[in-house]
Amino acid sequence: MSTEMLKDALDFDLIADVFVSESITASPSELHGQLCGYLASGVTLPLEDWLTMVAEFCDIEGWKEEASRAVMVELYTATLTLFQNGEFALVPSIADEDAELCERGVTLSQWAHGFLAGYGLSGQKNNLSDETKQILRDFANISGMQAEMRALEDNNDNEADLTELVEYVRLSAMMMFTEHHDINPDVDHTKQNSLH
Repeated sequence: MSTEMLKDALDFDLIADVFVSESITASPSELHGQLCGYLASGVTLPLEDWLTMVAEFCDIEGWKEEASRAVMVELYTATLTLFQNGEFALVPSIADEDAELCERGVTLSQWAHGFLAGYGLSGQKNNLSDETKQILRDFANISGMQAEMRALEDNNDNEADLTELVEYVRLSAMMMFTEHHDINPDVDHTKQNSLH
């Protein structure tokens, strides 16, 4: 599957639509952040465990629509593939460039919050490198910026700052992943994970 197709599976609006149709009030960005944080910690997360994590996060017993579950499977497989293929093409699932700057900022804060939660859930606390500790501190700061993000005005300076922050978050998550995992350009988890 092409990198662009993989990135399409991380589309914020796609996940948000699932949340609407399933009556879920949680944040799509926070959910994707949680997945990324867990995977970046170096702990293996089987697909079925991910689906259980999603149900707990969304506070649901099961899916109303089979298509909703399929979107969650795609989110998992595309994220894992983008982490592992060495192209450094993973993107956080946040509101896209058509959205107001404040909404993009808030969803980035939510993503960072989810990342920390996922990292925490993995139980990975031993022998953290100084770099990892710094990234986790930075993510905690970004996570705590929701009020400031809500107040962001649309202007070029703020746009540039937010773009830089998104890039930092994106690269940091991938760097943490590569600390624990070998990169494999040939991997494509979308082929083997069609569990039903």
